[in-house]
Amino acid sequence: MQSLDWLLLFRAPYGERVLDAVLTTLELSLLSWVFALAIGVVAGLLREAPLRAARLAATAFVEIFRNVPLLVQLFLIYFVLPRVLPLPLRQFLFAFGWEFVSAVLTLSLYTGAKVAEHVRSGLNTVGVGVRQAAMSTGLTWIGTQRHVVGPLVLRTIVPGLTSEFVTVFKSSSLAMTIGVVETSYLTQQLGLQTFHWVEASTLGTLVYLVCAWSVAGFMGLVERWTYVPGLLRRGARP
Repeated sequence: MQSLDWLLLFRAPYGERVLDAVLTTLELSLLSWVFALAIGVVAGLLREAPLRAARLAATAFVEIFRNVPLLVQLFLIYFVLPRVLPLPLRQFLFAFGWEFVSAVLTLSLYTGAKVAEHVRSGLNTVGVGVRQAAMSTGLTWIGTQRHVVGPLVLRTIVPGLTSEFVTVFKSSSLAMTIGVVETSYLTQQLGLQTFHWVEASTLGTLVYLVCAWSVAGFMGLVERWTYVPGLLRRGARP
C-alpha cells in the first residue's frame, strides 16, 4: 500500500501548478460573480419595468438561462457559438483563450438569471407606497429603482446572494470539461500522474471549502454592514 505524502503536491514541480490552478479558480469565480451580479440586477429590475417589451425580454432571458443545465450551456457556448462566427473572429477567440472566456460567460449568464429571480423576489418586499412616495418627489421609474428601490432590495437579498456566490465557486469546476486548468482539473491530473489520489482529492476539497467559508464570512459582514433596523428580520447568529 502506498504511503501518504501530504507535502508532495507542494514540492516542485507540482507546487507551482497547484498555485496556478487555485488562482485560475479564484479568477474564474470572481469575474463570473461580478458579471452575474450586474446582469442579475438589471434583468431583475427589468422584469418589473413598465415597458412590456423590456419585461418580456428579461423574462425570456431568465427562463432560458435558469432552466437549461449549466453544462449544456457551457458546451453550446464553447463548441457551437464559435461556429456561427466568421473564421477570423473564431481564430482570434481561440488564440485569446476561448476556454476561459466561455467559462466566464456561461457562469455569468447562468448565475445572472438566478440572481435576477432573487432581485424580483426582493422587489416584492418593497411596498407600493414606497414607490409611489419616491415618484411623487419627481423621480422617474429609473431614478426610483436606482436611488430608492434598488438599495432596499439589495439589502434584503444578501442571504440569497451568498448562496449563489458559493455556488459559483463550486460550479467553476465544470470548466475542466472544456480544458480550463482549474482546481478540479489539476486534482485529476495530479492523481493520474502521482497516484496519490487521497492527497490530490483532499487538496481540491480543502480549496473549495476555504473558498466557501471565505465567501460566507465576507457576505455575513456585508449583511451586517447593510442591515437597516426594521427593514427585515435578520437571521439568528450562532
